[in-house]
Amino acid sequence: MKKILLIMLMAITSMMASAGVDEWSLGGQFVFGTEGSMPGVGLKFQGKYADHWRTAVSGDYYFKKNGVTCFDLNAEQHYLINLGEKVRVYPLAGIRAAFWHADDINVGGFHVDMKDDTEVKMGFNVGGGIDYLIGDHLMLNGEVKYEYLKHGDWVLFCVGVGYRF
Repeated sequence: MKKILLIMLMAITSMMASAGVDEWSLGGQFVFGTEGSMPGVGLKFQGKYADHWRTAVSGDYYFKKNGVTCFDLNAEQHYLINLGEKVRVYPLAGIRAAFWHADDINVGGFHVDMKDDTEVKMGFNVGGGIDYLIGDHLMLNGEVKYEYLKHGDWVLFCVGVGYRF
């Protein structure tokens, strides 16, 4: 699994470097996954390398609920559509690696000791988003994504702010 993630990150990095990125952004986001109602926080790094194309890499941590936490890595492509000078909308598609960790589960008065069980799942995501540009360097961002994993999927809502440089 580590090899898959390393290859994924190397491919994205080389694609962005060879294309000549003309806009970078780094930001934070609040995320909410519908399966299990898990809220979380994340970081997002984006590079716009053509008039309408942007690559985004993000990592999100979901807070513990019922003894379960999750960290996921996403690599996505966005097709930017300008709606004036300050607003951009985009469809997105990408791949996802989710690292689920269960230490112990308490549901309905039952306690199950999972002995620090960790599971890694690979999947994909599709969705859309909107950017609102504030001045030359700040932007607000919102996304809705359907994320599919084998034996599980959810809808993810993201709201964030980014610094463009």
